[in-house]
Amino acid sequence: MQKRSRRLVLLVALLLLLGLPLGGRHLWAYWHYRNAQKAMGMSDFAGAHEHFVQSLKVWSSSTDVHLKAARAARKAGDFEETERLLRRCIDLGGDADAIYLEQLLVQVQHGRLADAEPQLISRVVDHHPDSVAILEVLTLAYIQTYQLASAQNCVKRWLELEPDRPEAWLLQAYLFERLQNSIEALASYRRAVELDPDNDDARLQMAGLLAQANDMKAALEQFEFLRGKQGDTPAVLKGLAYCRRTMNEPEEARQLLEVVLKDNPRDWRALAERGRLAMDQESAEEGEKWLRQAAAIAPHESNINYSLCQCLRRLGKTKEAEEILAHVEQNDKELAHMADLSREIARKPHDPALRCEAGLLLLRNGLDSEGLRWLESALVLDPLHGPTHEALAEYYQRLGKSEQAEQHRQLAKKGGGS
Repeated sequence: MQKRSRRLVLLVALLLLLGLPLGGRHLWAYWHYRNAQKAMGMSDFAGAHEHFVQSLKVWSSSTDVHLKAARAARKAGDFEETERLLRRCIDLGGDADAIYLEQLLVQVQHGRLADAEPQLISRVVDHHPDSVAILEVLTLAYIQTYQLASAQNCVKRWLELEPDRPEAWLLQAYLFERLQNSIEALASYRRAVELDPDNDDARLQMAGLLAQANDMKAALEQFEFLRGKQGDTPAVLKGLAYCRRTMNEPEEARQLLEVVLKDNPRDWRALAERGRLAMDQESAEEGEKWLRQAAAIAPHESNINYSLCQCLRRLGKTKEAEEILAHVEQNDKELAHMADLSREIARKPHDPALRCEAGLLLLRNGLDSEGLRWLESALVLDPLHGPTHEALAEYYQRLGKSEQAEQHRQLAKKGGGS
């Protein structure tokens, strides 16, 4: 492929030297078009968009290239550019249905799922030729809105259409993890790694699930493979440490964790693993020291709090252990409620109060980026929604950003409590 591309470049240069500018210009545009298609296949959407734009300098009247460039821009998250290209495509008389489909997909990626959802689902049911593109966008949108059952249905249908698409297998694995089905999650990660052996993130997730399934030999093999490829990255060393501790090799586990914590003293996963190692091999007092450090950094992590509960019980601190456990169970219950809340939002997409409630719930459970996204979506519907501005004021005050907090307090007063 590289030799072919080099030959094409040389041919373009030769045609230009021979005084054949028209043919050369079209070959130049074709070269960019081919590279754009190649970039799309590699999920380099920003790169694909740049190549499409270059080809449009020659093929300025091509509705097909405008549409493909718009799709690349959408996938890259540049919605303003997407809309510009789609408007140009409309002006050129492009395929109205294809343009409208892209506009629907942009709506979903902008957070307006309910507005576009029925029409997109209808197209999938009718076996639209772009069903895969629709299912990909819908799957991600359902995940973002905690509609995990709907996301699972979408990705299942996607895999029926594209059984060898690694991204679909990875999303399915993620969903099975969220649904606490580790067996199916592991199977999905295995398939993703088979299809894309160079995907280190997928291999790392697979190794972690193998370790959780107590298949330490297979987990170690994957972690060591990644270590040979990446070097001593914190994620790999923590995985190895977990395996070594579980296999009753405490000294090896301790050495691995020391390497991580030397450069990353606030790595809460490493601190928690060091605490568990101390509980197993040293003392409950030593374990408590490490686990409290981890819990102070990541107070909403259930696994840390459960380990801390075990440690406190060993030390006879039963009351505190029960208080922590009750807090963890409350957090788990609230996150389970998020699925119900998402369905209610889908039924009432223009209700800012529901979006505000979702944002507050997520913020309470340490999911700041997702919580902020829901609060911001409430303000899109009602820029003076008082409770949302109050929530944002409290959030920014907690971060020490007094100026931003005060701005939201003033807007909350303007909007009132409705």
